[in-house]
Amino acid sequence: MRTANKALALALVAAAGVTIAHAADPVPAPSSEYRKDELGRIVEVAGRKATKCPKQTDRTAVLLIAGQSNSANHGGMRFSSKHSGKTVNYFAGHCYPVASPLLGATGMRGESWSPLADRLIELGLYDRVVIATTGIGGTKIGRWQEGGDLNRMLLGVVGDLRSRYRVTHFLWHQGERDFALKTSSTDYAASFTSLVATLRAAKVDAPVFISVASRCGQPGDWKDEDAITTAQRGLVDPAKGIFLGPETNLLVPPGDRYDRCHFDGPGQRAFADAWLRILTAYADRAR
Repeated sequence: MRTANKALALALVAAAGVTIAHAADPVPAPSSEYRKDELGRIVEVAGRKATKCPKQTDRTAVLLIAGQSNSANHGGMRFSSKHSGKTVNYFAGHCYPVASPLLGATGMRGESWSPLADRLIELGLYDRVVIATTGIGGTKIGRWQEGGDLNRMLLGVVGDLRSRYRVTHFLWHQGERDFALKTSSTDYAASFTSLVATLRAAKVDAPVFISVASRCGQPGDWKDEDAITTAQRGLVDPAKGIFLGPETNLLVPPGDRYDRCHFDGPGQRAFADAWLRILTAYADRAR
């Protein structure tokens, strides 16, 4: 990235109130407008039609996203991309407009990937952004490791995606369920390592970004350190292509979660902005 563009990007990221995506009504539409699969993922939205899939170039970001509800469509505010054609939601062999709820994940509310996609385009980091999201609300990491039902689902998405695109970033945000289950740091790390190994075996050589996230509605003071966050930080290893994602326990406090768990509008924007800073810094290092 040229110095001037980098300076502009960082200045805009830091600016308060930056809004790239269009915010929509936070109240979910009737469930009759959506069709779901056996995992509860949105697979069809009434009136949403497939659009042309853009060709991938070295200026195309292909984001594969997985995890729990805050990686899915459970946010308090819905968004739609302002960059039709430059941003697409890839699902089951087709591309769709980027708008909440995104196809491929659970929930009928909002998400943070639409504003992130617009920011990546707006600030000139990429010319096109492809989003493939697979988040499933309330899931423990054991279901995502090798042999788990969600690992099989994820690898199915990878296989389908690979027919058209090469994944450029794998974004992981999960841990709240395992915090509640009192999963040990050792077990969490083993499951995540297994998950990454299956992605590598499936020829996904993209950098992996792991969020630090564990808190969801628990009473009392939220702290920065517990068995799950210890494991997540310990898994970061650039030599293995694993990098630190947003640390949302502190980034999105209970006041920015509409039910003390799921991000509301300001929380979603803070999450998107954090991802933007991380992906900008990674792109700058890669150049």
